[in-house]
Amino acid sequence: MHETNETLRKTVHILAGLGAFALRYLTWQGAAAIAVLATFSNWLMLHRIVGKGVSRHERGWDAGIVLYPFCVLILILLFQRSSVFIAIPWVLLAFGDGAAGLAGRFIRIAPLPWNRDKSLGGTLAFLLFGGAAAFAAARFFTFPFGVAAILAVIAAAIVESLPLRVDDNITVLFSAAAALAIFGTRPMPGHELPPIAWEWIAANTLLAIAGYALRGVNLSGMVTGWILGSIIVIGGGPALYLPLLAFFIIGTLGTKLGFRRKAAAGLAQEGGGRRGAGHAIANVGVAALCAIAMWRGVDVLLPLMMGIASLATAACDTTGSEIGQLFGRRAFLATTLRRVEPGTEGALSVEGTLAGIIAAALVALTGVSAITHHLAPGFLGGLVINKSRTILVLTICAFLGSYVESLAGVWNRRHGSVVPNGVINFFNTVMGAMFFYVATHFIPMFGFTL
Repeated sequence: MHETNETLRKTVHILAGLGAFALRYLTWQGAAAIAVLATFSNWLMLHRIVGKGVSRHERGWDAGIVLYPFCVLILILLFQRSSVFIAIPWVLLAFGDGAAGLAGRFIRIAPLPWNRDKSLGGTLAFLLFGGAAAFAAARFFTFPFGVAAILAVIAAAIVESLPLRVDDNITVLFSAAAALAIFGTRPMPGHELPPIAWEWIAANTLLAIAGYALRGVNLSGMVTGWILGSIIVIGGGPALYLPLLAFFIIGTLGTKLGFRRKAAAGLAQEGGGRRGAGHAIANVGVAALCAIAMWRGVDVLLPLMMGIASLATAACDTTGSEIGQLFGRRAFLATTLRRVEPGTEGALSVEGTLAGIIAAALVALTGVSAITHHLAPGFLGGLVINKSRTILVLTICAFLGSYVESLAGVWNRRHGSVVPNGVINFFNTVMGAMFFYVATHFIPMFGFTL
């Protein structure tokens, strides 16, 4: 019987946060290389060095151990030379989340009303130790510990306490980074922060309420979806929000279509088809991060297109799963093409795959059309988008991202489902965005033409 040594686990978790201060002396490329090395080391070597008690799985590693450095890597790639925007979320995850975990075991005080698995003592420990670490990081990087940093601490503490069913390594890091980027960003040279489109925020509010009223999302999904949608409106404007809207409509229709039949077969979305906060973060989180990059003025067009690619990937995966379960006559494993039961993790069907590709193309079409109509010409930097080619590239990247997710699903099933489904879905959208990044950087003239 495997036993997890939570004290050892949290000690390693906290000590790893000291690496955030080394960012001051590293290039972003060097930091990224170290994060990649740490990701593989945590997967393959950490349990051999400190013992298998560091893991919640008998194999010696679990999703959280690998996600920790991987999510830091995403922040490094996103913020690159703005080290403080990486360091503060990192120390909040290390010291705040680590202290909350230890305090939750030894100083529970009282369970939280909204999450009985978390305690008031843990949340207070997060605010105290995480806030102190964030203050130290801000001073170390000569960043004012003002409203933005305080909001980052509060946002991370709230998110850590919520029953989101998404790994804290994802939610704590990215919620803190979002607060810092939105409230602590100054215009970069040659870039003017775009005005906030309040009418689209209002539309996003109505959409969130409608999604709840139509039983497409539960309360946590409504609130989290509204927050992520607002971030996308603020950073990406209508050009990124309209693809989000297309994904939401397509995903909701796919989930509701034939719901009773899928429920009778035990394949329907849990919660009566209502999706929660975890689903919102897994499917829309990458697009929100891309919106933050747009807000900061870092290569505005590229993160916009990567955000659209991530939403197209989410649409491809969601639609493929829902339609495949409803109409798919045969399901095959993504690795061997061996026939399996519908609904098997990592399985594909011809019907679901075709439906997913169509859904991805619709989101891509919406995104490219939205760029033409809503993005200021100055943001394109002289680039003219070849519409048909870009839609094709986005659709291909979405399919590849979804297929890689199926491969990961097969691997996960074989290893006892050690990685939660929400993490697999988040990985899916990351891969779709990264495939687009690779296509535009290493395949000349693949996505854009001058």
